[in-house]
Amino acid sequence: MKRSIAVFGVIAAALTVFVFACKGGSKDEKPVAGAVWYNYADTYIATTRTTLNKAAEAEGIITIREADSQGDIATQTSNINNLYSQGINFLVLNNINFNAKVQLIQQAKEHDAAILFVNTDSPSDEEYKLYDRVYHVSALEEQSGEIMAQHAVKYWKAHPEADRNGNGKLDYIMLLGIVDHNSTQIRSRLSIQGIQEAGIQTNLVQEAICGYQRGEAQNQVASILQARRDDIEFIFACNDDMALGAIEALKAAGFFKDPASFIPVISVDATAVAVEAVKEGTLLGTALNNPVTLGNAAYKVVMLLSEGKEITDANINIPGTRVEGHHVYLDFKPIDAGNVQDASY
Repeated sequence: MKRSIAVFGVIAAALTVFVFACKGGSKDEKPVAGAVWYNYADTYIATTRTTLNKAAEAEGIITIREADSQGDIATQTSNINNLYSQGINFLVLNNINFNAKVQLIQQAKEHDAAILFVNTDSPSDEEYKLYDRVYHVSALEEQSGEIMAQHAVKYWKAHPEADRNGNGKLDYIMLLGIVDHNSTQIRSRLSIQGIQEAGIQTNLVQEAICGYQRGEAQNQVASILQARRDDIEFIFACNDDMALGAIEALKAAGFFKDPASFIPVISVDATAVAVEAVKEGTLLGTALNNPVTLGNAAYKVVMLLSEGKEITDANINIPGTRVEGHHVYLDFKPIDAGNVQDASY
């Protein structure tokens, strides 16, 4: 009888190992986080993903498998499916399929994986109720638009000559990223709203969709300058890369040669290259959305979940972050020539 029990125990143990192996794992295998980024070419995202990878490599506890969606929803979907087929435990998603959050959450639930919406808009309260392992790690976008407005109002009030055509209105170009993206919508809306609330009349000269890409912004601004050169007084860009493209177009058109040919360009992110433009005097202002903080915060959430710990301010313990339920918020900081040293990370 004892022998039969022993044999049964061996068989049961073997079956357990076999079943676990069929799921793509082993007892000694590290937890795996799949990271799907909207575009590796984006300067901000490049720093964020590098930070996440370095944090994982330094601790050696979590394995990161990543994929580049190249700004394409179909590619993002394929990337996610491929990662789930590899047996990931967490999905770090820099989402661009904004209308599919319900499906993305349900898919994560089906695969018993926690899902982190990173640097993108948050699921709604109703969507959070679909699954208890949904998290959001992102900056407070409202702050970014408000900071853009602050830069513009400060300059306009201090420089009457900024009204180049003398019509009493702030005439501007707005460079948009991805049309339905939360950052694009909030930054473009609140920046202008803040200016108007300060008592300044505005006039949209032209809006251009540039997909957060520097080259596309340079081409579009160059084209606008050819037709509306004398009407442009400010350029707002929903990220630094587009602002830098606009600056190149302005330089090529003869701007920035002296104070009289200065056009204020305002953006968001405070990437290293944008900070250099602030120092150079071609980028009026930006808003620090620290990619290192974002990458480290995303990693810390994954680590805490893997350890079965709560997501709290004390457990995250990263300056510049704030936890509210399943949200980890990062604060923006205004950056201009007066405090450019604060943009280091």
